[in-house]
Amino acid sequence: MSLSKQLWLTIVILLALAFGGSFVVSGYTAKRYLEAQLYLKNLDNAASLALTLSHMGNDPVTLELLLAAQFDTGHYRLIRLQGPRGETLMERVSDVRDPGAPRWFVALVPIHAALGRASVSDGWKQSGTLVVESHTRYAYAALWSGMLQILGWLLAAAALSGVFGAWLIRRITRPLGEVVMQAEAIGARRFIRIAEPRTLEFRRVAHAMNSLSARVKAMLEEESGRLETLRREIQHDPLTGLFAREPFLSHAASLIQRDDAGAAGVLVIARVTPLARINTQLGRASADQLLLATAKAVNALLTEHPDWLCGRLNGADFVLMAPEADAALAVAQRLHADLAEIDLSPYGDLDIRFPIGAATYAHGDALAELLAQVDGALARAEQAETEVPCIATASQPQVPDLAAWRVLLEQAFTARAFKLARFPVLDAAGKTLHVECPVRMRIEEVWEPAGVVMPWLARLGWLPRLDAAALDLALDGLHGAGEALCINLSAESIADPGFRAALLERLMREPERARHLWIDIPEAGAFRQPAALRELCSALAPLGCKIGLEHAGRNFARIGELHDLGLSYFKVGAALVRDIERNPGNQAFLRGLAMVCHAIGLIAIAEGVESAAEARALFALGLDGVTGPGVGP
Repeated sequence: MSLSKQLWLTIVILLALAFGGSFVVSGYTAKRYLEAQLYLKNLDNAASLALTLSHMGNDPVTLELLLAAQFDTGHYRLIRLQGPRGETLMERVSDVRDPGAPRWFVALVPIHAALGRASVSDGWKQSGTLVVESHTRYAYAALWSGMLQILGWLLAAAALSGVFGAWLIRRITRPLGEVVMQAEAIGARRFIRIAEPRTLEFRRVAHAMNSLSARVKAMLEEESGRLETLRREIQHDPLTGLFAREPFLSHAASLIQRDDAGAAGVLVIARVTPLARINTQLGRASADQLLLATAKAVNALLTEHPDWLCGRLNGADFVLMAPEADAALAVAQRLHADLAEIDLSPYGDLDIRFPIGAATYAHGDALAELLAQVDGALARAEQAETEVPCIATASQPQVPDLAAWRVLLEQAFTARAFKLARFPVLDAAGKTLHVECPVRMRIEEVWEPAGVVMPWLARLGWLPRLDAAALDLALDGLHGAGEALCINLSAESIADPGFRAALLERLMREPERARHLWIDIPEAGAFRQPAALRELCSALAPLGCKIGLEHAGRNFARIGELHDLGLSYFKVGAALVRDIERNPGNQAFLRGLAMVCHAIGLIAIAEGVESAAEARALFALGLDGVTGPGVGP
């Protein structure tokens, strides 16, 4: 039984005892009072009438008339004149049957008033005894009326007490409700704090829960920070702090293969020349200062575009990858402008230049070919007389511009030309955790992956339309067989209030299928839209729908910002997984990541697994699931 019900039961019992006792005591007191009054009336009337009879002599007719007159006017039940030996000489008895109150009440509360007795004398000689009993009908009527009034007042007082008690219980238990909410939130891996109530007992409980939440959150942040330090040591260049060559290439390869808008963009390489001469003439310290200034200029673009990626390919080459950017020249010119702001006065007459080469890329492009295109453009820029970024000539696309894509995409939406691909996510025992279902769209009779069409949908603002279509296909595919399906939602969709409302409405109509639905949110999108994601998680949690991050790991140090969302799983990006069996640094990072995920109740899943050896290594590190080209059912 809940505390509120117990408090209510206690209040009801106490009110019943108090009001019931008051009612009984009031009734008993009134009854005793009426009995006393009737007894006094009987005595007084008997004495008065006996005195009158004593002066009337022994004429039977006169006595009879006097008794009849007194009986008719005095509301008596009985008047009896007895002789000296107790025999009845005269008697009058009322024949009124109305008791003055309900008969059950008369039987429950009987009124017994003692008879009034007085002696009748003839001179100095006693001639008889007069017995008088007043009728109780009026006493019962008065008692019944009084009890009804008392009952009415008590019921009114009980109603007022109930209203006050309800208000008081809500006020008393409100802090308890917040404590319960906090406990449930901690159980759901959301380490929130609540205001400590004024009630001493609840304040102590709330303080203990807040301390627990703070300790767990601090532990999470401390471990996340340690892992972030380890990741930077493994993946970042020690001088500039940018990604080193191999980690950058791993991230770039995984970006190009992703099924979202980030699968298309711009790749830019900038070179510091002549770095060898600077190192020879001015020393390594001066060269390092120039490299740091160059890295700062390249990295400055990430302040405005946190999804972009920058690294150092070798001693003099810096690379920038701009997902979702469509104009290579604009990105290259922006980087050129930032590099032009570097103070070169400490380097004397050395002709320091920053040649830049750039190219656009699309989903499925080969990274080696893309790097070769940019290297060629960089070589041309290095040989040019003026510092102008050189853009690699891109092959002519099948669909030349946004207007043409708008027509093709509208036709696909009209024809509902969508389907879901299927990629299993398996645990260590080979059991399917869920099936990833990225959407495919038919464009000119070719089923294109989402990575091809999503950049254009993003520019048109149609990503919520695609995600809505994927949701319909997934729910239609959940036929109650127990198989769990996973779809991807873009950051643009979760930021759209209309889409969130439609998603919640659809899932509430089909709660059985909603329990088998998993939803992937890109890590970068989660940090761009934390408020919208929090609202979505809160709305979908009661439905049993699981929400997690995909392509994750790059922003692991910020995972504490999302600790209170109630996420269910964490999918590590392919860049950290590739060749994991031969990479001790990434192994240490993923082992710690899996421990942190398990500590806060998250399932850790690896993306982009290409071989059975990678899968075995990942399971040995503590990850719970794997998916990718090398994973089969």
